[in-house]
Amino acid sequence: MLTPIDQRILEKTPTFREAAYHAIKQAILDGSLEPGQPLVEERLADMLQISRTPVREALAILEHEGLIAPVYRRGLFVCKLTRDQVIELFTANEAVEPFLARRAAYYASPEQIAALESTIRDGEACAECNDIAGFLRAGRLFHGGVGRAAGNLVLARFVERNEERVDLFLMGYRKAVNVEMMRTSNREHRAIYRAIVQRDPDAAARLSIYHLQSVRERFAALVGDDDRDDVLSLDEQTKEPDE
Repeated sequence: MLTPIDQRILEKTPTFREAAYHAIKQAILDGSLEPGQPLVEERLADMLQISRTPVREALAILEHEGLIAPVYRRGLFVCKLTRDQVIELFTANEAVEPFLARRAAYYASPEQIAALESTIRDGEACAECNDIAGFLRAGRLFHGGVGRAAGNLVLARFVERNEERVDLFLMGYRKAVNVEMMRTSNREHRAIYRAIVQRDPDAAARLSIYHLQSVRERFAALVGDDDRDDVLSLDEQTKEPDE
């Protein structure tokens, strides 16, 4: 589930809080900590072999990011998003990402273009070995990379956080995420990438819209309208029950 924080991680992160944050977040996004799973400070601290204080601080950051949430009088849990919440995240990104793709076609540096190519290659490799967590991670990096290439770090982070929450939901359906779906998404990423390389902002924006709509359609096929969500919304999770 979680392994002790070693010296290599500490060399990349200045504090135990940040090391704990990255370790717990990675475990959530790769499915080691599953949606609905309780997060107990003492247990996490024991697994990471650090004190409880940095774990508590890391959990506060993850709660702010919407990956974990409190359930009334039961502590913190990995979020289980509803279908409607995920649709809202898709819609939010659909409003932002074509703008970022357009700007990236104008402003992406050679280094940023190379980074985008690297994330696509990673996604393609993960699809071929059916590494769903790795594929989703590569997709997050691609979408965030387009935002950074557009020169807007605020919107890039907005997109990445939404992608993280969508991926958290998809990890719960990972058995239904098949290789062909991953290959299709990778092809769409590569088409956006080519438009950025060719400095074609109209094509980059159009292909971004196409990709986002295609992902939404694949998501709808993955999770039917009649699927029942057995989890409360975040607002409902945190409120006190009626007496």
